[in-house]
Amino acid sequence: MRVSWIASFLLLLTTGAAAQEIKAPQISYLTMEWDAALAALGDSEAVRRLPPLPAGAIASATPNLDLLTRLNLATGKVLPHIAASPVPVLLPLNLDTLSRGESAEFVSDFGAPKFFLAGPAGYDAAFTTAAPTASKRLKKGPPRDVEIHVSGFALLYDLGKRAGGEEKPPTGLQADFPDIRRFYFEGHMRYLFERHGVLYGVSIECFDGRSNSKRFHCNDAHGIAVRFLKALTITGGMPQPAGRAPGDPSAGRPDVISTAFTYYPPGEIISGTGARKQGGHSDYTIYSKIRFPLAEAPTQTYSQVYMNLGDCTGSTADFQMKQRKGAPFRCPFGKKVAAAEMPSGGYNGYPWRDNFCEVRGFFVGQCPAGIGHQGQDIVPVDCRLSSRDWDRCDRKEHPLVAVRDGVVLRSPGQEGFLIVTNVVGEHLRFRYLHMNPKLIDADGFVSGRVVREGDTIGRVGNYAGREGGTSYHLHFDMQVPTKDGWVLVNPYMTLVLAYERLIGARGTQLPRQTKEAPAIETSSGTRASIAEERTPSPTKKKTRSRSR
Repeated sequence: MRVSWIASFLLLLTTGAAAQEIKAPQISYLTMEWDAALAALGDSEAVRRLPPLPAGAIASATPNLDLLTRLNLATGKVLPHIAASPVPVLLPLNLDTLSRGESAEFVSDFGAPKFFLAGPAGYDAAFTTAAPTASKRLKKGPPRDVEIHVSGFALLYDLGKRAGGEEKPPTGLQADFPDIRRFYFEGHMRYLFERHGVLYGVSIECFDGRSNSKRFHCNDAHGIAVRFLKALTITGGMPQPAGRAPGDPSAGRPDVISTAFTYYPPGEIISGTGARKQGGHSDYTIYSKIRFPLAEAPTQTYSQVYMNLGDCTGSTADFQMKQRKGAPFRCPFGKKVAAAEMPSGGYNGYPWRDNFCEVRGFFVGQCPAGIGHQGQDIVPVDCRLSSRDWDRCDRKEHPLVAVRDGVVLRSPGQEGFLIVTNVVGEHLRFRYLHMNPKLIDADGFVSGRVVREGDTIGRVGNYAGREGGTSYHLHFDMQVPTKDGWVLVNPYMTLVLAYERLIGARGTQLPRQTKEAPAIETSSGTRASIAEERTPSPTKKKTRSRSR
């Protein structure tokens, strides 16, 4: 696989006592071997039987390119804009039925994709199939659907060294895919292979530990993956110039300095909250110029496990406080938050603190210990967390918005809400968690829904398996394509710059701490005013009520 490298290192900024190296991601652009792909098309009898080019179409000097155009016209009826992919699109399509003039028919096990998006950075598709009913690991109950994701990457993000991940033998696949890797990483079994100069990835979310009747095991996923991979065939795409990286993702950063907004450096998690006595991931990369995911300021990033102020069991300065085991996210009945914890105008939540690598039960390759939180917890600060004695609490009324133009990837009933962006020089997935899935379904946010940056997509919620399963907050994370497939990256600095654009002022980075973190209030009086951080509420036209 041939690649050309681009590395953009942006400006060196100094605020407060610490220097910040804001940088763009390092991206490699793959060189597609379209000649080999077109030759394979020319050898396909089924493709040669496709309907001819429409009357008036000008034939190219390359007959096999005309074959590709005919293929795009046939498959484009069910795979919109498939010709926008600069890489050959591989999907489990039955070319024989297509060549007989019938509609595109996919291999029966998988059916048509529930999601398909092609663009300058490649393509992504998602299929659904039933879990094996004969599996002894799965208890009797309602049928379980398994999602299979497949992507073809025109560009890859270079993240450097990773932690964790385990190679597995690709049993039953070596003959068809000599270079394939079977790789368990970040909760997915991944199958990565190169073809026509392109890296392709197929992944299934599964559990790779001791057999568990409540979780879909990766041993069962492997049989599904083998059938899927062996059914892949070229279904479209079109040779085109490779897009290069977009402009400076830090463009538009305000020059005026905020009198209130402060934040600790990336990787500066609460002392003692990292897995295996390790810290966070100091990543200054701005992965994309995004709109902040909450519609309004002020907001805060803080731990929902290790500094849960809404629990009313500790003070704002207690950074070592840990959640009481089994305790709900609320104040005990009749107990109020101490007045010292609620300064005039409301608790402003500054300074911000990174919580990407807090110890949780998730694999995260960008965290030093290979285990972490996966994203950032973000909370609006205008009310307390689900307090019984605060009858005007309205965290659940805070609207969430799309951070970029993109397409929704989400099956009905799923808690996770993904927005996929595929544009020149960028390929990203943004995930929102804790919104009530019934409300998301009611609003029609399922796979294929197009969203625009700034569109209202829901409200801050407290859903985690059930209503009230967590505190009211947004979990926000980001993924980018790499040599290991889609990988979670730290969105902290990307969110910092997005928040600065929202409030119209630049934050101040505080010095990195070597021991226990200081109290919220700093010597510079960063609590003094939050007036500049407030943004007007969205108009009624843009904000729909979720009352039932």
